[in-house]
Amino acid sequence: MILAVTALKGGPGKTTFAVNVAAGLALRIAQRTPRPRVLLVDLDPQAHAAYWALGKSRGERLTVEGEDLSMHLIGTAQGSPLDIIRQAAFPRTGNLDVVVTRPEGMAQAERLLTSDLAEGIYALDEYLEPLRSAYPVIVLDTPPAAGAMTLNALVAADAVLIPMELSKLGVDGLRETLAAIERIRRRQNPELRILGIAPNRCDFRRAETNDLYHLVRQQYKDLVLLPVAERAQIAYAASLRRDIFTHLGDTQDQAVIEMGRVVDAIARRLGLR
Repeated sequence: MILAVTALKGGPGKTTFAVNVAAGLALRIAQRTPRPRVLLVDLDPQAHAAYWALGKSRGERLTVEGEDLSMHLIGTAQGSPLDIIRQAAFPRTGNLDVVVTRPEGMAQAERLLTSDLAEGIYALDEYLEPLRSAYPVIVLDTPPAAGAMTLNALVAADAVLIPMELSKLGVDGLRETLAAIERIRRRQNPELRILGIAPNRCDFRRAETNDLYHLVRQQYKDLVLLPVAERAQIAYAASLRRDIFTHLGDTQDQAVIEMGRVVDAIARRLGLR
C-alpha cells in the first residue's frame, strides 16, 4: 500500500505528520514475524523528512555516495531501487527505512519531469513498483505544491492522507488538494482513494478552530480523523530528529496519545490491524 501525505498549502505540519505516521505504523506492525518494514520516501526537494529520518539536522550536510532517488526518477541510475534505501535512525524496532535523496538532485529532477510531464508523471510509479512486494506500507512525503513531484506521488499512490490546519487558509488548501486528487483520478489513477483528512497542530482555545473543525466534520464526515493539537513535545522531538513515539516512549503524554490514535485509525483503514 502506497500512502501519499499531501497538502497543497504550507502550515499543517505535513512533514512532521508524515514522519510520525511512518514511525508509528512501523511500530504497529513490528510484532509480526517475520518483521515487516515501512518505507519513507521524501519527494520534497528540501529533503527535510529524509534528513530527519537519517538523524541529520537541517544544517548538517547529508553525504550521499553513489546514486539517489533523483537519478532513478530521471532515468540515469544504473543500480536497483533497493540500492538507495537505508535504515532510519528510529523507531526502536528498527523496521523503518528511508530512500536516500540529494536536495540539489531532487530540484533538478523536478525541473526535468515538469518539462515532459506527460511521461514524467509516471517516474515515481515505475521506481516504486518493484518495492511494493518488499514493503506493506510506503509513505510518501510530498512538497506543498501541485508540481511534478506531488503529481507523481498521486499517480503512484493507492491512498492519500491530507493533514490540514484548522484555519481559513487550511480549508482553502484542503479544497485545492481534493481538486488535484480528483484531476488525477480522472486522468491517471482512477483507483486513488482518500484515506483521511487529518486536522493537525490544532489550537482549540480559539473559537475559529472549533468552528472550522465542526464545519469540516459536517462536510467530510467519516473521512475526518481525530485531531492532533499543537503540542510542544512534537516540535521538540522534531528538533532532536526523533519521532514522538521514540522521544516519549510508552508514556501517557497527550502528544503520544493523540498521535497514537491517529496512527491506529490509519492502520485500520490500511488493513494493517
